[in-house]
This record gives sequence, C-alpha cells and structure tokens, in this order.
Amino acid sequence: MKGPVLGAAVALLAGCASPGGPGQAPPAGDGDRLGIYARLLSAEDSRSPDADLFARAASSRDPWIRAKTALACGRVKDPDAGPILEVLLRDADPAVQRAAAFGAGLTGDRNLVPLLAPALDDPDGVTAADAADALGKLGGAEATGALLAAAGRPGRSRGAAALALHRVGEPRVLEALAAVALGPGVRADVRRAAVYSMARRPKSESLPALRAVLRKDETDEDPDSLAWAARAAGLLADAKAVPDLVRLSASTSISVAVQSLLALEKISSSSRETAAFPSVRTAALRRAGDPVPGVAVAALRLLGRVKGDAEVLRALEENLRRKGWRGQAALVSMARLEGPDSPERVQSLLADAVASDSLEAKLGACETLEFVGDLAVESAGARLLLDGSACVRAAALASLSKRKAPVPLPWLHAALRDPSPSVRAAALEAAAPLVDGPAAPLLPAWSEAFERSFDSAEPDDVVSALDAAASRGEKGRALVAARVDDREPVVRGKARRLMVETYGAARGSFRRMPVATGRTTEDYLTLARMAMTTRAEAEIETSSGAFTVELDFEEAPLTSHQFMSLARRGFFEGLLIHRVVPDFVVQTGDPRGDGTGGPGTSIRDEINPLRYVRGAVGMALSGPDTGGSQWFVALSPQPHLDGGYTVFGKVTSGGAVLDRIEQNDRLVSVRIRERPVSKTAEAAR
Repeated sequence: MKGPVLGAAVALLAGCASPGGPGQAPPAGDGDRLGIYARLLSAEDSRSPDADLFARAASSRDPWIRAKTALACGRVKDPDAGPILEVLLRDADPAVQRAAAFGAGLTGDRNLVPLLAPALDDPDGVTAADAADALGKLGGAEATGALLAAAGRPGRSRGAAALALHRVGEPRVLEALAAVALGPGVRADVRRAAVYSMARRPKSESLPALRAVLRKDETDEDPDSLAWAARAAGLLADAKAVPDLVRLSASTSISVAVQSLLALEKISSSSRETAAFPSVRTAALRRAGDPVPGVAVAALRLLGRVKGDAEVLRALEENLRRKGWRGQAALVSMARLEGPDSPERVQSLLADAVASDSLEAKLGACETLEFVGDLAVESAGARLLLDGSACVRAAALASLSKRKAPVPLPWLHAALRDPSPSVRAAALEAAAPLVDGPAAPLLPAWSEAFERSFDSAEPDDVVSALDAAASRGEKGRALVAARVDDREPVVRGKARRLMVETYGAARGSFRRMPVATGRTTEDYLTLARMAMTTRAEAEIETSSGAFTVELDFEEAPLTSHQFMSLARRGFFEGLLIHRVVPDFVVQTGDPRGDGTGGPGTSIRDEINPLRYVRGAVGMALSGPDTGGSQWFVALSPQPHLDGGYTVFGKVTSGGAVLDRIEQNDRLVSVRIRERPVSKTAEAAR
C-alpha cells in the first residue's frame, strides 16, 4: 500500500496533462538537470526511493531527466514506484518509453505486465525489445503468454520476444521456439534468437531442432547459432550430434570450434563408446596445437576423454612441457588417461607438478585430486594444502570436497583455521555437510571460521559463509536469520534471499533499511557531472598485448568512477588474469588471484540496457551489489548476462588480443585518458 507521501506525489504526476504539457515543471537548465540527476543517483545508491523527487522528476519537461527517473525507479526495486513507471511507459518521448520499459523489468513487479504486453507492438523497435526483455525477467503465465504470442507472429518484436523466452524452459515454449527456428522465411535475427533460447537451458524436446541447426554449413548458418547449438548438444550428451560436432570443430570461428570441442568432451565423458570414435580423437589432435589458446585448451581437455595411444600421449607431453594454461590442461588429461592403469605414473606427474614453481601446474594438480586414486591424493593432497599460495590451497580443498570419500578431518580442521579467508570459505563449504554428523568434533572450528568471515570487508567471504550455513539445512537457519537486519547491506541482502529461497520466508516480510553509502551530496554532484560531461578510455596492457576500453559514464557512472579511481591508484598493475573461459569471458581485478578478492569495498549494481556483445566490459559479482574491482570482458555474445551484470564499457581497439590471453597472464598497466564531452554532444543528451 502506498504511503501518504507517495500517494500525493503520484497524484501530482497524474495531474499533469502529459510530459511537456501545461502545469508541469519548467525545462531543467544545466544546474537543475545536474542537481536532479545527482539526487536520483543518491536515491539509487541508498536504495531509498524518494517519492516526491521521483514524481517531480518524472513530470519534468526535460526528457533526459524523465528517462533517468524511469531507470532509477527500476533500480531501487520499490513496488511503490510502479505508478510512476506506468505514466512514463505512456510518455510521448521514445527514449523515456524505452527507459521505462527497461526499468519495469528491474522492479520484480508483475503488476506492470499488463502495461508491458501492449508495448510489444510499439512502433519504436527498441521500446518493443525492452518490453520483451522486461516481460522475460518478470516471468509468470501472463508474461510468458504475451511473449509466445509475439514470437509467433510477424512483427518488430518477434526476435526480442523469442530471445526473452530463454528464461522459460517449459515444453510449450520450446515447441514454439522450434517452430520459429525451423519456419520458412523467418528473418535471420529471429531465427538466431530462437536458437539461443532453445540452447540456453536445453531439454530433450529441443533436440530435433538443435540437430537441424548443427547440420547446417557455416556458409548457411550464423556462427553464434552454431556455437549455441553445439553447447546444447554437449549439455544434453547428444551422441547423435557427434559427426556434426567433429565437422564443426575444424571451424575458423573460434566460438564454433571451442563449443564443438567442449561438447565432444561432455558427450565423451558420459559415453565410452563415443570416446572411442576415431573421428573424435582426430578432431582433438587437429586443434591441440592451435595458436588460439582457448581452442587448444578445449582440444587438450577432449584428449583426456579419448583412447590414450602413443600419438595422444605425445601431444599431451608436448603441451605439458610448454607449462602455462596449456600445460595445466595437458596435466589433467594425462592424469585421466593414465590414472586407472598407471597409478605410479600419475603419482610421479603430480609430484613434479606440486614441486614446480608454476602456478598453473599446481592448479592442474589440484584439479586432478577430484578423480585420481587414493594413493595419489594422499601424497599430493597434503602438500598442496600446505602450499604457500592461498589460491592453490583453496583450489585443492575445493577439488577434494568433490570426491566421494570425505576430506580427512585433520585437513579440514587446518583449513578452517587457515589465515586466508578464501581457504576458510572453501573449508566452510566442504565441512558444512559433515559437522552435524560424522565430523561433529569440527563444529567449534567451523563456527569460529563462520564468525570470522563477517570480519572481512570482501563480499565473497560473507556470501560464501552464509551459503555454507544454509547448506546445513535447519541447523543453519538461525545463523542465516541472525543476519537479515545486519548493518552491512551485502550481508543482510544475502541473508534475506536465503531466508526466502531456502527457508520459505515471505519476500515482503523484511523491513526496509536504507543503505549508508558514505557519500556526500558533493560526491553525487561529481558523479552526475561526470556522467553528463566526461569521456574516458582505459589503455590496458597485458602480458599478451594491449587493448583499449571506452568507459560509459552515462550508463554506469558509479562503476566507471570506481574503475577509473582504482586504475589511477595503480590497483590493477601486476594482477593475475585469474579466469579465462574459452568463448565466454576474460576476468581480472582480484588482488588475491583466486576469484574471491577485491578492494575491500563494494558498490551497488547499475543495471542498464547495454548488451553483452563481444567486447562488452562488465563488473563481476558474487550476488547483487557486490561489485568491487573484478571486471570481465565478454568474448562472444552472452544474452543471459544482459540486465544482470553492470556493463560499464566496451573494447574499442585491440580486440584480437582478447583471444591471445591465457589464464594467469598478468595485467601490466591500466592507464586512463579523460576528455570532456563536446557541448554539441552534451546538448544532444
């Protein structure tokens, strides 16, 4: 129910004839625009909707301000902002309508579905696409029905509707998407969207349509569609797709080659018969020495699933000697092939890796602990858990916890007392299923490690601790419930989500608590001014080459400012590029080097309409509003990330370097070049 202040504010907005009509606020001048926008940024940052501000800004005669108001209404995630979005969805300015449609998808308010459904037929294609995206996020029977109808008829929103359906895995949806993908005369963009949605969360009902895509020649089919269909075939372990995947693994498209090789590995891991196919072995050997690291690593992983003849072992040994990322993949595959028949050989391989000065070799040894024999685990596991690198200790523990046999209690006890928060986090997760049963003696150490997690300034540490508590079922309920009103927004946000998702609490049962941002009015004026007047580029040099990123201050002022400030402090220099996932992302910015570290502070998300195409730069998260210093670059289109992670930049030159970067390469430097926006460009906003 709306309070009296919001009710009066909405009445004020509704009383205006229409944006720009009689009775509205005068057009905002530069000073007014700056001040209003700064207040909107403050409201977003503190997650505190200012009803009077929102209503007055929404009735401004400045369409730029109205659009920013619509986005702010979505970002604060307050259901009481719905009436304002209702008005802005009917705005006369297309840019405002677009922002309102996008913002509606962020609210979680399904009451907006009846207003968004007609927008699928909006003459402005971007508004229609944003409405489709919002309906996909909001979900529910009514939203799904509207998207299905739009995907099934010719119109400007057909492709967007088909793409938005990737969030729905119902059989009727997959049936409809298959009809779109295989229908005659369907536009290429519509077909592409339908293929993505079928492939994102594939089910057996989609196999005939996905196989039809894979049978296409590269000259007749979009490479992204082929890559997505290949990925789906792997997830579904579709042995019938093997001949087409082998053919496509030779593709000149990095995405198609990588996804075909990865799919063959998944299928081979579930079928010895497939692994014995000579064509699969040939496909892997053909790409094992590829100059593109991501392709080579995918091929080397596949070699671990085929028959280990002399030629295969020779290819693996050659890459093992190269060390680095390729050597890590080769070590894991050699251990898979030699393990069952040559335990002594595996022990020797692991001993060499553990004694190596190569981080990749040690991480490869950690990965093998999941599947090698007990003797190899006994000899290598203890040494890896004592390694001087916390990254290695955490990786070893994570791998050991995946084995059928439980991790030895002395190892877990030592890890729970480890000085590294990331190692303790891995130990909390590994020990959680045991401390209420066979490993009860560990409970005091587990509880101490759990409480220590909340002394950390890193969001990943507290998020991991709460996840570990929730994995204890009812025994963890009190630990999670005790944090639902925590003074730290990341802690209470995670605790509240777990109470809803794990313990069945009502979403609206928690009291609203504004976020204490620590920023002043002047800080928000500075951010607003930068969003309106600043252009900046980051020259990023890595050990594999350099590329340039243009920061987007208007769409993500807080995130761009955070990145720029850290760069100017030299924060990024020398850091590992700790995560490279072929055909997905290159990720860095973690001072710990294991994917759990940051600058000791977190910033709120700035979800915006920018899309994750190749070269898009985003802020990495461990949950809502947990961004800090870790950032990533998309290596290919990733529509499932749209509207979930802040896009704050794009690669504008040197993009070919992205395909040369290997995991555990380093950032050499990040240099910022700043320039003002021209008066003409500023006036056009």
